[in-house]
Amino acid sequence: MMRVLPVVLLGAALALAGCGEKSQQVSYSKGRYAGKPDTPAWAGDEFKSRADWERAIKARNLRQNEYQRTSGRGG
Repeated sequence: MMRVLPVVLLGAALALAGCGEKSQQVSYSKGRYAGKPDTPAWAGDEFKSRADWERAIKARNLRQNEYQRTSGRGG
């Protein structure tokens, strides 16, 4: 009996610990974004417009092309 009591108490404590968990569901209001406000990537100091940002992204992608970097030809 003395060995069973600590096991039962431990089981009860673990069962009750799960009851205190709060829901992690996102509250969604129809048609509205509920997250933090975010600025566009091109809105910083580095780019003057969206077109400048798009050109920088395209140039970065070309530099990541191994075929173009090694042989000089795009693939």
